[in-house]
Amino acid sequence: MKSIVHGCLSVSLLLPALAGCTPNTFEWKEEILLHDGRKIIAERKDVAGGWTEPGQSGSTQKRTINFSDPDDPKKKYTHQITGSSNYLLLDFDNGVPWLIVSVGPFSVDTDCPIGSYETFTQVNGVWRSVSYSALPKEFNKPNMATDYGPDSPDLRRSKKLLSAEQIKEIIEAKKRKAAGSYGTTWRLVQKNDHGRPIDCQAYPAVKKEGGNK
Repeated sequence: MKSIVHGCLSVSLLLPALAGCTPNTFEWKEEILLHDGRKIIAERKDVAGGWTEPGQSGSTQKRTINFSDPDDPKKKYTHQITGSSNYLLLDFDNGVPWLIVSVGPFSVDTDCPIGSYETFTQVNGVWRSVSYSALPKEFNKPNMATDYGPDSPDLRRSKKLLSAEQIKEIIEAKKRKAAGSYGTTWRLVQKNDHGRPIDCQAYPAVKKEGGNK
């Protein structure tokens, strides 16, 4: 009998810890304002997990984005990143999609340094990691919501669709929060806060053709 009680107590003590590492999934949509004034809807999905303290969300394990071609809504695209990396920009140039990812910790699918930009585009129907310098010049500012953390207000929890105006407000809030610093997520830059190149492929260790692994 004692062993049964002891086992039950052990399980009851373990449950809160297990709850702390159970993945949480957030799904929402964003209205993306493209450089030419058109808008598309991107479907976002974040899977958070890992060890956390009670009352907090886990760190992000995986982010997925799904969206359609503005010229051909039947043409669908999917891209995925891991860890604390996040999307800054989604746009189209002559029918070709482009993405900018701000590289964060625990991103197992990239060799890019933390704090750099990894730029993706489609080449022959496949996502490829390319130099940031190849980004069309018309793409000059972020257009996606990024400011999500365990202890910060998270509009994903209360909104099924973030409008382009709400996303703009999120970016402006990041700008105010980053007052006095260089800022690499509320505007697109050539160098990071330490004056080093922001382009992932400026670093010899990652000068290679990659993709959405």
